[in-house]
Amino acid sequence: MAISTRDRDPGDGGGLAKHTVGNALVVYPAGNMTKAAQDLALTVAPDTQNDLVVVDLPPSSPLAMWESVAQALPKRRRGVRLVIGGRSRETTALAGHWLAERLKRTVIVPDGPVVIGAGGSLFVHSGQGGGGWVRCVPGKPPRWEAKRFPCPPWDEGVAPENFPTSSRGLAEPLPGGVWIRPIGDDPQLRAHRQRLIENMPCQPEYVTVVLGSPGGVPLGQDDVVLLWRQLPDHVRDRVRFVQFGPMSVPRDALGQAIADAVGSEITFYVGVPVGPSVAPEIFTVRTDGSFGWHAYAKEMRYRPRAGDDDPPGVPDVVSHRAPVPGGQQVSPGVYWYSVDAVVEVVQSGLVVRPPTATAKLEAIRLVATDPATHNLIFDADNENDLARMEYLAGDLAGRLSPSVRGMNRVLSARSLLDEQAEAPRAGAPAGGVEPSELLSFAASLTFAAPRQVAAPPPARQDRVELSADLAVPVEPVAQEVPVSLSGLMGTAPALPAAVPPASAPVRPPMEFAPVEISAPEPAPLGALVAPPAAITATAAAAVAERPAPMPMPVPKPADATPVRAPVQVQAAVAAPAPAAASTVQPGPGPVRAAHLQPVPKPEATGLLPKRGIEDERVWLRRTLAAEFGTMSNSVARILSEHPGFQGALSQSSADVLTDAVAVQLYLTGRGKTVDEALRTGAVGPHVPFARCVVAGLSRLPSHRGPAVFTASPTSGQWDLYRDHKLVTEWSFLHALTERPVDEASTADVLVWSMSARRTKLLEHADGPLERVLFVPGTSFKVLDMTEPRPDGTRGQILLRELTAAEIGADGRVDRNRVSFDELALNSLRRQFEKWADGVPIQLNPAAADRFGALPGLA
Repeated sequence: MAISTRDRDPGDGGGLAKHTVGNALVVYPAGNMTKAAQDLALTVAPDTQNDLVVVDLPPSSPLAMWESVAQALPKRRRGVRLVIGGRSRETTALAGHWLAERLKRTVIVPDGPVVIGAGGSLFVHSGQGGGGWVRCVPGKPPRWEAKRFPCPPWDEGVAPENFPTSSRGLAEPLPGGVWIRPIGDDPQLRAHRQRLIENMPCQPEYVTVVLGSPGGVPLGQDDVVLLWRQLPDHVRDRVRFVQFGPMSVPRDALGQAIADAVGSEITFYVGVPVGPSVAPEIFTVRTDGSFGWHAYAKEMRYRPRAGDDDPPGVPDVVSHRAPVPGGQQVSPGVYWYSVDAVVEVVQSGLVVRPPTATAKLEAIRLVATDPATHNLIFDADNENDLARMEYLAGDLAGRLSPSVRGMNRVLSARSLLDEQAEAPRAGAPAGGVEPSELLSFAASLTFAAPRQVAAPPPARQDRVELSADLAVPVEPVAQEVPVSLSGLMGTAPALPAAVPPASAPVRPPMEFAPVEISAPEPAPLGALVAPPAAITATAAAAVAERPAPMPMPVPKPADATPVRAPVQVQAAVAAPAPAAASTVQPGPGPVRAAHLQPVPKPEATGLLPKRGIEDERVWLRRTLAAEFGTMSNSVARILSEHPGFQGALSQSSADVLTDAVAVQLYLTGRGKTVDEALRTGAVGPHVPFARCVVAGLSRLPSHRGPAVFTASPTSGQWDLYRDHKLVTEWSFLHALTERPVDEASTADVLVWSMSARRTKLLEHADGPLERVLFVPGTSFKVLDMTEPRPDGTRGQILLRELTAAEIGADGRVDRNRVSFDELALNSLRRQFEKWADGVPIQLNPAAADRFGALPGLA
């Protein structure tokens, strides 16, 4: 680490020395330059417009020492960029403003901690408070300039601070772009952050959006869409996505899913960019976050499909590196290798083939990147050419660069495609789950048709009753706690203490607490699942003489802290405190006073907890016992017919099936009692069930745009919406994508949706295929209201779903953010006019009563 110049000026510097190191001038106490300051100065990129000065003073230095700093700085007209260590943000801002006035020069100072990124970039970030470089001009107030130095053209268009993208996701600025990661701050997450900061450069042309964190909670495409919608158009063109950790969409479908969701062409890096800020190299990322092989295909472009039923298109290779140094390129990504063969760059590796495209080439191009294995594929349409291509592939394998050779394999196109076809069926059950509790993928393909459920097994003596028609065998319970079970589906067994299998992680012991839920008695089994055509007289008699329900302990995990604490959204001025929860039961009866829903405690909310929901899934499987296997037959058959679920079934079949069974069970009439219990804010068995439903919904397609349902608001509910423009729904909210026939109601409720989920895939035969569901904790803004008139004119309520970025940690809505109100209003009104000219849909009476609950009101 050579020092280019050395200049001490003790007379003018007041005991300070100044020393030019690399691209910066370091000002420090004479004879006491720290290694951190020296390393920073040697690493930092040059500033062509300002004098780059590193001020290396001890934190205990008095403010009067800044006069000595001012004297030590060179007398020039250029601006000064100060990097100050060991000082608070307030002190740094004060020093920058003072120096600007003292020197009569522009001074740029960091407002927050300075992070050294790859390639010598300097990044200023302070978490939720944003931070960045602040420009201080003599005689003018300081103003924010950028977060990154050197400043890329896209810097101003990217959010300067952390903001939530969902109940479990967070967008965090990085020197090279943005990281959409799970919420939290554990050692593993910090290690991955440091790896990205040190290796991923800040590119002037492209903003890298990193998705997920290795070993973290899988995030959904909605997390990506929320960030995308906040980016200006000129920045979207510069976005390059990178999958860094697990996502709810399989790797081979992620690019297409995001392109479809945002409705625009998008570009993915095959791995993480590493190296210089201009033309970095791309390395794949293994599941543990370490780098894999040096990718040949650098960027892949995906185009949105015209319709949901259209097959995914083949992504284009946008940029690549040459497979053979000095090779002659025939066409984009294709190089001559011999007189009778070419090498083509694809996302999964390289293909050695004849110059004429082969029959399997399109399928090969669709194979996704395996981060741990480079595929060197040979292919031909006849056996003679195939033997020749195999020989050439073996020859090329020995010429690959060392960064690829150690992770390379040579195989035929047929072997690769057969391997891909078998991959969805090769998944083993998740560790720690008993085989009797889940359905194997192969068995699901030969079971009953979708939405058909077999009759329950014959009654046994060692059972407890889940409902009037369902008896489930359970293990003995040592201690029973009385509980009223009107929240989920009648009496259910406790989760017995059992020794987990060797492959299962050991979980902390679960606590049990008694709860009382004031809600109506559960509906019979007919509302739970589709019953068989007839029930024998013997079974009917056994049901009629069933014993009294057994009490059930309700799981209360000690670490059930949700990712985002439940809050009631408020306006900039706090609204009056909500009244106590209404005890009025739904259905016919006198009209009682309307109330806002109470804000539930973390243990009573349907939000997914930070720890995950494995305990809730185990509880649900044991509660349903034999019926879980019966219902999962039908569910697995449905999921197996949709390619988007095949990867999930092979990797985590137990979780996927459990959550999907919960969704299908909730969509029956039995789910109504879950909604009513969630609105009370009480703890009960409906909570773990609701969390499984939320997890299942996260894998279903989202709906963005207008949704509608009908309702008959009371005068008190109209008043509440006039007084509370911002509300949070703590239960599930049902809506439709088409206007229903409902002459009995008095108002139409239109909702602009950002995250509702389409349930068509898991609907029962009598369920509405147009249904969408908003998950608990979704907040809405009342945009406009028109009460019904005496002449029969229907009323109308227009709502907009609030994005997570609009709601602060304290539950207040930041009015300074860009509002989508006008856009949503116009879109809702136009859509309603189209619905009025069309033919409304007819709902099955059994499903119609799930619609009509006004969000946020008890």
